[in-house]
Amino acid sequence: MLEEFIKHKSEILTVIENIETLTKEDADTIDDRLLSVKEHLLSNCFNLVILGQFKRGKTTLINSLIGKEILPSSVVPLTSVVTILKHSGEINCNIYMQDGSNKTVRLEELTDYITEKGNPKNIKNVRCARIQYPSPFLEKGMLLVDTPGVGSTFLHNTETTYEFLDHLDAALFLMSADVPISQVEKELLDTIKGSTQKIFFVLNKIDNLNPQEIEEISAFNKHVLEEMGFAVQEILPISAREALKAKVTNNEVQLSQSGLLNLEEALNRFLSLEKGNIVLNTAISKISRITTQKLSQIAIEKKTLLASGEELENKLDTFRKLVANLKQDREDIVYLLKGESDKQCQKVEEMLKTLEETEVPRTKQCLQDFFDKNSGVNPTALRDEMQQVIKEEIIKGFDIFRNDTERVISNNIQDTFSRFTKRSNNIIQEFKIAAEILFEVVMDPFEFSVELTKDKGFYYMVQEYTAPTDEEVKSILRTFLPKSMSRKMVLNELLERVPSDVSRNCGRTRYDLTSRIRKTIDHYAKQLQNLGIDLISQIEQAIQKGQERRRAGSESIRIELEFLARKTKTLAELKEKLTHVWNAVNLAEVKQERFN
Repeated sequence: MLEEFIKHKSEILTVIENIETLTKEDADTIDDRLLSVKEHLLSNCFNLVILGQFKRGKTTLINSLIGKEILPSSVVPLTSVVTILKHSGEINCNIYMQDGSNKTVRLEELTDYITEKGNPKNIKNVRCARIQYPSPFLEKGMLLVDTPGVGSTFLHNTETTYEFLDHLDAALFLMSADVPISQVEKELLDTIKGSTQKIFFVLNKIDNLNPQEIEEISAFNKHVLEEMGFAVQEILPISAREALKAKVTNNEVQLSQSGLLNLEEALNRFLSLEKGNIVLNTAISKISRITTQKLSQIAIEKKTLLASGEELENKLDTFRKLVANLKQDREDIVYLLKGESDKQCQKVEEMLKTLEETEVPRTKQCLQDFFDKNSGVNPTALRDEMQQVIKEEIIKGFDIFRNDTERVISNNIQDTFSRFTKRSNNIIQEFKIAAEILFEVVMDPFEFSVELTKDKGFYYMVQEYTAPTDEEVKSILRTFLPKSMSRKMVLNELLERVPSDVSRNCGRTRYDLTSRIRKTIDHYAKQLQNLGIDLISQIEQAIQKGQERRRAGSESIRIELEFLARKTKTLAELKEKLTHVWNAVNLAEVKQERFN
């Protein structure tokens, strides 16, 4: 089996080298995508990426697989930077920065670089962290990748996770036993559906449920996943927290009860029998897409070379109109998005108005009730305690508002993005079909997607009640009035302050929510500016080459056509060779499954 893997890998590397040779002959730069595939094959590494919504226990699971708490974990969203673990005989920790530099740090210093607390919003511009660790679990050449959770309070964490999806070979998707699979999780799964042939579905935190409840939540999630088109053989129930405790204390009974041994067995079986095929198939798919794109560009360049002057000018004129129409469609969508932004902000305004109308009388009533129930408290103490009542009631009211608002606003924005993403893909598809008809070529599918559509986090800021100034306190202390009258003055004073306190919090909440809405939609709109840019660039490059040869004269056209014919023939043969390798890899896998 190992010999077959080495043979097929060698065949794929030969295909890559041949494509690189063609690219060099064409005086182009080496395709970065080819280099990436080549480096990945040569590294003999395999990325098992741990994915899931925030606070599902991804970091704790990784620590339990390693057998030691080497990655920091927390009860709040913590991981903010992708962290990669690789086997080594010695412990080594490197931080790679966005500017290409890197530094070696102690394991204890990781918190300062990969966590939200130590590196908020990744202000240190860390690209990733790589840890080498002497763990038996990593000995088979697997890289274990910890990602920030999607859908957390921090939008940049969601974006970081989605940016890494192109690098996964297999995924371990972690769900939680205490909640059903969420919309955020479904959206993430939709994104990775075409990125990997292997997903392990794991249900964490089973220590919070009894066996019947575990079976019920597993069955529910399995049904949801199958409705989404996933062939789910099993959902593995575990308690990463109990497993980590068991490994640290060498408690074999606790480890067995945690369910981790079943997961480790499934992962080891996969690494022994399936890993190689996944690596090969992923490489073949990527190279095949690159080859198809290059063949499309050759075909367009041929059309440019062979067309008469009038025919070429007509084609170019039509193409320019297509590009202009695409750009106009982009501008129209951006304009409509601005209207959607205004609409969502107006919705916030309406919700806050309703909140203010209900919270002011409710908070006042709470103050009155507290006053009536505490008739024996002296005025100074009463004032302090009633201030605390206002603070607690405002936080309570705004907590409820936050939950309602997050759901409404997030769902509205999600619907907006879904509509506009669908519309954008229809536009790019129409452009692609028109270009294919115009140049009589077949092009790879193009799809517009925006990671921000996955974000669900909109949080408000609570303005804490400001304590009275010394002067205000003194003014009460100087009041030589009967206790009952002084208490009444305190009540009236604080009742009068409730509307301004509620209004102040509404203002803070309004600013926070509308800022987040506008920032999110603006970011989406900016990404729309790139709609179709890759496809346009691909066509324009081919046209430009053809025009350059035409200007060089008929002999140059003849030489170029002969070269393109050889190039087309070679690429087609290489693509066919990839198909043969694909069939050999997957036929062997089917035979192995039947044998087992």
